[in-house]
Amino acid sequence: MKKVFYVFLSLLMCALASCQKDDDVVPEPQPEPKPIVIRYAEYETNDDYVDLGVGDFMIATKNLGAKRPEDTGDFFAWGETEPKEVYSWDTYKLQASQMYYKDGALLQPQDDAATVILGKGWRLPTSEEVSHLYDTYTTDEVCCRMRPTISNGVYGYQLIGTNGNSVFFPSTGRMQDNVLITWDNDTKMWCKDGAKSRALEVFSIDLLGVSHFWTVDRCEGLPIRPVKERGAAPDTVFLKLNVLDRNIAEAQKLLATINPGDYTVASYQALNSNHQRAIAMRSYVIEHDGLKEHLYLPVINNQNEELQDSIDYASHFLRMAIVELDPLPKPSDIKAVDLGLSVRWASANLGARTENENGYYIAWGELEPKQEHYDWQSYKLCKEVNEDDRDFSKFSKYVTDSRWGKVDGKTRLDLEDDAAHEFLGGDWRIPTPKEFQELVDKCTFENVLLNGRTVMKATGPNGNCIYFPHAGSTSVVEQIYCWTTDLSPGANKHAICYEIDSFWGKANEAWEDRYVGMTIRAVCP
Repeated sequence: MKKVFYVFLSLLMCALASCQKDDDVVPEPQPEPKPIVIRYAEYETNDDYVDLGVGDFMIATKNLGAKRPEDTGDFFAWGETEPKEVYSWDTYKLQASQMYYKDGALLQPQDDAATVILGKGWRLPTSEEVSHLYDTYTTDEVCCRMRPTISNGVYGYQLIGTNGNSVFFPSTGRMQDNVLITWDNDTKMWCKDGAKSRALEVFSIDLLGVSHFWTVDRCEGLPIRPVKERGAAPDTVFLKLNVLDRNIAEAQKLLATINPGDYTVASYQALNSNHQRAIAMRSYVIEHDGLKEHLYLPVINNQNEELQDSIDYASHFLRMAIVELDPLPKPSDIKAVDLGLSVRWASANLGARTENENGYYIAWGELEPKQEHYDWQSYKLCKEVNEDDRDFSKFSKYVTDSRWGKVDGKTRLDLEDDAAHEFLGGDWRIPTPKEFQELVDKCTFENVLLNGRTVMKATGPNGNCIYFPHAGSTSVVEQIYCWTTDLSPGANKHAICYEIDSFWGKANEAWEDRYVGMTIRAVCP
C-alpha cells in the first residue's frame, strides 16, 4: 500500500512541475492573419460568344455565317463544311464516305463546319451540352429559360442563362432540297453526335421550349450555332459580378427613361422589384468583402445558399424581367387595310404591335385577356357551372334556350361586349361570320416569311394583303383561330370562329367553347 502511495505522489509532483514550466514559457508573437479579400472575376463574354453559366462551354452570339444575331446565317448538311443550293441525298457528300459516322461518334474537326470556318476552339455542340440549355419551366431554381421575342424586327427566342447572360436565336426553319421549310416557326440546329440511322438528333427551340428533335435527315440543311470550351478560371477568383452589374445598369436605364403607363403593370412591377433585389444583392456582396466565411443570403435566395449562386440568381431573374417587359399595344399600331371587300380589315391582331405578333387571347364576349386559366369558372358571362358536368353551364347573356340560362334572344355581340370596339374605338368591331366568309372566298392564302416568322398572307381582290400569325388559341397550339360576332346556332355554350389551316391555307367556319381565348382580327367600314 505504501509503495502505491509513493508512486502516486511521485506522479503528482511531476505533473505540478510540468505545469509550472509551461507557465514560465513566454509564447512567441504570431503575425496577424491577413484578411482574405474576395477577388472579382468576369464571366467570359464578348461580341462573338456568351457564357450562359451552364456546362463547360460558351455559345456563339450568332449563327455560323450570320453578320448579326438576328440573321439566319448559312445552312449546312450534317458533316459538310460549305453551304449549297440543294440539300438532298443526291448532293450529300458523306453518303458514300467511309466517315459516315456511326451511333455515338462525334464529328471529326475536318467535318465540323464551325471548326473549319472559325478555326480551332470552335465546334458544334454535343447532344449532352444542349441538354444543359433545357428550360425546366420552374421558378424555384435557377436554370436556362427560353422566351419568344422579337429582336430588331425579327421573331425568335431569347435564351437566358443561369447567370443572367442571354443569347438570341432567330426563327430559321430548315432546307429540304431547295425549299425553305419555315411554317412551324421553330429553329433547329445540328449537334455533333452521329447516329445509326440516316436521321439525326438536333437542337430544337420552339414555343414549347428547348429540346432534342430526332427526325431530321443528315442531308437536310440546318443552321449551326457554334460553341467553344470555357477557359479555366484562376484559383484566386471567388466571385463574378460583371453580368449582374450589366443587367443592373440596363434596368436602371429602362426605369429612368420609360413611361410606366406604356407597359403592363405586372411586367413593370417585375422589372422594378427584381432591380431592387439585384441592387440589394450587390450591396450585400460589397459590404462583406474581405470576410472569409460561408456567406448566405436566405432572404434573397431561398434555394441556393452559396453567395455566387445568389449573385447569379438575382442576375438571372433581373434579365428575365428585362426581356419580359411588355409594352402595351396602342390603337394607332393597327391600320385599316382595304382588300377590295365589303369591310376594311385590321393590319394586325388585336393587342399586337406588329403584323407577325400573336396579340391578345380573349374569350368570346369578354373585353380583355386574363392572367388566370381560360375555363368556365373564369368566364365572365357564365354565372353557374354544373360541377358534375363542367361542359354544362348557365350564362348571364346571349341565351336562346332556357336550359342555358335566362333567355334574352341575343345571338350577336353587343358593342359593349365587343373587345375590338372597346380597344380601338370608332367603328371598329369583331367581324360577322358573313364578313369572314367573304374574306375566305375572295382572298388567296399562302404561307410567307415575315421578319423571320412564317405567317399566313391573305391577298384581296385588289392586290392588298394582311397577315395572320400562326397563333392557335388557348386550347390548341396549332392553326389560326379568330372569333366572329355570332353565337353558334346549336348549344349556347359555343360561338362561331374561323379556322385557317397553318400549312395548307384552307379556311372554314368552326365553333368553340365561349370561354376559350382566341385572337381577334377587327374590321371597320
